[in-house]
Amino acid sequence: MISTVIKQPKTKLPGLVTLDPFKILAIIFLSLFVPITSVQASNSNTASTNFTNILQNNNSSYLAMHGNDPVDWQLWNKAILKTAQQENKLVFISSGYFSCHWCHVMQDENYQNPETATYINKHFISVKIDRELNPELDKTLIEFAQKSTGQAGWPQHVILTPSGYPFASFIYLPNKELQKTLQRIVSLWTSRPTEIETLAQQFAKPEASNPNVKYTELTLTPQQFTQRLLDQVNQAKDDLSGGLKNTSKFPKAPLLNTLLSIDKLPEEIEEWLILTLDQMQSEHLFDHIHGGFYRYTVDPNWQTPHFEKMAYDNALLIQTYLSAGTRWQRQDYLDTAKMTLNYLQTHLYNPQTQLYLGSQSAIDKNSLEGGDYLWSKRQLQAKLTDSEFDLIQQAWLLDSAPPYELGWHPSPILSKNTWQIIRQKLQIPPTEIPTDTKGILGWNGLVLSALSQAYQTFKTVNYLTQAKQLASKLSTNIQLQNAPRAIVENNQLIGEANIQDYAFIKKGLRDYQDATKDTQFETSLIFIKQKLVQDFYSSTGWQYGATPILPQQKGEWLMEDGPIPSPAALVSCLKPNSVIQDQNKLLAQAINYPSYLDTLECIQQQTNLVK
Repeated sequence: MISTVIKQPKTKLPGLVTLDPFKILAIIFLSLFVPITSVQASNSNTASTNFTNILQNNNSSYLAMHGNDPVDWQLWNKAILKTAQQENKLVFISSGYFSCHWCHVMQDENYQNPETATYINKHFISVKIDRELNPELDKTLIEFAQKSTGQAGWPQHVILTPSGYPFASFIYLPNKELQKTLQRIVSLWTSRPTEIETLAQQFAKPEASNPNVKYTELTLTPQQFTQRLLDQVNQAKDDLSGGLKNTSKFPKAPLLNTLLSIDKLPEEIEEWLILTLDQMQSEHLFDHIHGGFYRYTVDPNWQTPHFEKMAYDNALLIQTYLSAGTRWQRQDYLDTAKMTLNYLQTHLYNPQTQLYLGSQSAIDKNSLEGGDYLWSKRQLQAKLTDSEFDLIQQAWLLDSAPPYELGWHPSPILSKNTWQIIRQKLQIPPTEIPTDTKGILGWNGLVLSALSQAYQTFKTVNYLTQAKQLASKLSTNIQLQNAPRAIVENNQLIGEANIQDYAFIKKGLRDYQDATKDTQFETSLIFIKQKLVQDFYSSTGWQYGATPILPQQKGEWLMEDGPIPSPAALVSCLKPNSVIQDQNKLLAQAINYPSYLDTLECIQQQTNLVK
């Protein structure tokens, strides 16, 4: 997905777009002179404090929490655009997810405001999507926002013309700014619909490839790609704090795992990798009380986490630390992997569905960001003995101002035995931490890979048992006639499986076989391969979803890595032509496509076999 996520975005005009910069300047200039009046509340049911909409009791925790908004939310489906055209209304799409802090803030300030809701209901067809259930639509929205405004994140809002072409986007906005922005959008659309429709359609056209370069075979070798990848990492790496140079720090697990798969690394890359792993496990990206990694830190030194935890990050980073621990004989890395595995099992495993849940929220049940992970001085005194508190007071500098609004984020102290006692006292029961209820099939495929590698590393029966049970569950559900994206309480199936689900389960089952030598899922792998080629590969490349709805949703020859590996990279060996078509781009931007190293090696092996 997109790695550029703005935690507290700047307020700006909607992202009106065009290929002609002079026209866009003219439109924005005119919009500045649109008179802004306050949104007037009506006496309709929209303003009722007892309002409910069709999202109430939805199986998605994120959608269900919007069930009492006075906004007349709709679910995404093919009929949305038909209705929009019949009523000549703009489509307002809001994309977010359960553990997203700013999504909750946006709801409190805007969606539950009766005046704002009345205006939205009057002028828009409003669609709320759970980005984890509709990743193919969310990906389209994020790419448009990034391209048109330079900003993307969640909650992501994109306005579509009635025919389905995006022309404006924004992320979190305070209520007054949202009202002004929506009124400008409505005024522009009312006064210049034809021009906006034309510009939006032009902007949605794919970039033309170089017609003078046509490849019939893969000339890019794994060795060339590796060298370019290492060169680009050298340019981008942060030698002081680890990770890549940026104001925020994301784990970048696909990049780390690819680098760890390379046998001989340059000394400077190896040193940087070790620094990065040391910082990630010892600083505040990691939850030293419950275990598990947060999604990212908002600062470049790994000190201030964004407190949501995702199943996919933790599954991938388990593999990172297992590989690194084995490579450099580092017991602390292996211990971090074990603690993260325990976090998944203790906090995210749902015995009813036999799947791992998607995430834990950044906010606590009292709507406080980091509330389940931060401790005030008074709270620490209440939990610990005097001697334990004295140790913490010295180690965490409790006499100084707290680094976070709610207090201190725990980190280990030198006395290991004492720390384990303190850690136990500061743990919050998993049931007290808001947790999404979806078990996403594809993300569980990543967990299967992690469990398989854990068994291969430690030969522990517990990991084998967990891996075998998960492999069976995923194998059964991905082969259903209408395979779901996720399973929730009472084993209800929701959503539609996409390329990510098939690709990650394919890899998980293969990793399980490699680790256990158990071949019982071979027929499942054959089915998945056939399904991938039949449903997700087209004349324009790999499609994220089997049934795209928006007119600009086309296939892609390459898909970038994000926080999770590119699903296309994991399956492109089935269709080498997809890599051949865009190999120049792959070489030019190797750091954005590290997972394709395995793809290139697979294609090279296939070519050698044919020869």
